[in-house]
Amino acid sequence: MQTPTPPIDVLATFPELRALGRTATRLHPRPGDVEIVDSHIGGPLLWPAAEPWPTCGDPHMGMTDVPIPPELIDRLRVLERQRVQAHVMAPGEMELNKEIGRIVGPGFVGYGSSGGGPVVGHRWEPRTRDGATPLVPVAQLRADDVPDLPRPDGADLLQVLWCPFEHAQEGLTGPAVRLYWRRQADITDVLTEPPTGDVDEDDYLPEPCRVHPEQIVEYPYPDELPAVLAERVDEWEHDYQDLVMAPGWKVGGYATWNVTDLLPTPCPECDGPTNLLLTIASSEFDGDSYERWRPVEERHITWEHPDRLTIQEPTGVIVGRYGSLRIFVCPTCPGTPFHVDLQ
Repeated sequence: MQTPTPPIDVLATFPELRALGRTATRLHPRPGDVEIVDSHIGGPLLWPAAEPWPTCGDPHMGMTDVPIPPELIDRLRVLERQRVQAHVMAPGEMELNKEIGRIVGPGFVGYGSSGGGPVVGHRWEPRTRDGATPLVPVAQLRADDVPDLPRPDGADLLQVLWCPFEHAQEGLTGPAVRLYWRRQADITDVLTEPPTGDVDEDDYLPEPCRVHPEQIVEYPYPDELPAVLAERVDEWEHDYQDLVMAPGWKVGGYATWNVTDLLPTPCPECDGPTNLLLTIASSEFDGDSYERWRPVEERHITWEHPDRLTIQEPTGVIVGRYGSLRIFVCPTCPGTPFHVDLQ
């Protein structure tokens, strides 16, 4: 698949960006039958028959609803009406949120109601389970197919799996990821029937998708630009990020930081810098980036087209609040340790 030419020549306005360009491989997953030896999302893995299928024995996180005193709910509704009228946070709203958080307790993530029921607070808390949970295949990528895939210790195959339950990890709640780097030629006897188990969310079960890798060039998120250049970009009349940073599933490139602003992604072993390995996205593009990043071959699929969701959300994976899970790997430590971030 081919990404269309950007409608605006960003380098003509900011030639300094050329030296900061970094390649990324857009995976362009699309639903379809996948072969065990190919690169794909979801589906079967080229897993050695002699190697036990990985499982997760860590506690899973579950959501608990906690009643909120009626007087706080009344105050909350008054402040919410004020916010809607003034289009800004009402005085005292932040303090009330903190007060509700103290009542709900550790793991507080917000409040709401369902089906017209009472307003309750939500908190995550660990829950033990009987037995270990088999991991779910997320992606299998071959270096021969994906130009930006690293080759640590000569590996030419990456397999990504996760536990399809919520876990508390590295300051975020999401599926617990594991990476397996292999040499494809070493796998001669393949496991044909890997174990399966329960899942917490169908959103963590990727639909089998073929990939159509395409290498592009990206440029840094504004917060990673030199200060003078970042200021010029900020004052520019166009949306810089939508023009230079691809959404969707991709290998390599640059990470966006729309939710938290720029955060460190240290190696868990040496505390040194890491590189963006893989972006696992809930969507290939949204309304703002649809025209810019929709492949040339699919230009006929407009926003109103009945097949639009097939190319916008092909894998069925939803992480975070319709966000992206990013895996950063250390380029120097043995074993290729990694850091996970969710935006």
